[in-house]
Amino acid sequence: MLTHAAAAVQAVRAGQSLTEALERCPPAARPGAQALSFHALRWLGGAQAVRSRLVPKTPPAALDALLLAAIALLWPDSGPPYAEHTLVDQAVAAAKQRGGFVNAVLRRFLREREALIAGIAADPVARFNHPRWWIDRLQRDWPEHWQSVLAADQQRAPMTLRVNLRHGSVEAYLARWSRRGCPPRRCTARRPWCWPSRCR
Repeated sequence: MLTHAAAAVQAVRAGQSLTEALERCPPAARPGAQALSFHALRWLGGAQAVRSRLVPKTPPAALDALLLAAIALLWPDSGPPYAEHTLVDQAVAAAKQRGGFVNAVLRRFLREREALIAGIAADPVARFNHPRWWIDRLQRDWPEHWQSVLAADQQRAPMTLRVNLRHGSVEAYLARWSRRGCPPRRCTARRPWCWPSRCR
């Protein structure tokens, strides 16, 4: 899965559409690759800044994308989807003959994570995880709110659901999810029900 997510990150960095990149992913792996690539791209600015400190000479594109995806997925504020050791192991396996290099880079990131992240805090692209041109545009157009706009943009969208009434009632579906410990809450008229991130 991490291999497919890294390939998607590489495609986006090369100027391609993420949608098109994910379409090249095998259908069975696509949902997981999409979730990981969304997560990695949300923290890409910081990952790029940290990777440039850990490995000043840019690695080949595919290896660089793998490192960036793994660093982004290990970002402390991002709610990593896997345990750290699992992610490092998967990245090493994905790197094949460069596994030792990837292991060394990621282990160093984990050891020095706090200092590395503090060291890039002054870089707006690393801090806000958006391209510089977009940050500049928001600062110009929304001088009092640009930081809150960027912060909101970093949040995961809520999971939404519309119940197919041919297969059951809304009440029955709500009761079923409530019994599972994931009670939905009403969002808006256009998105009637959404679940908190812990239920995804």
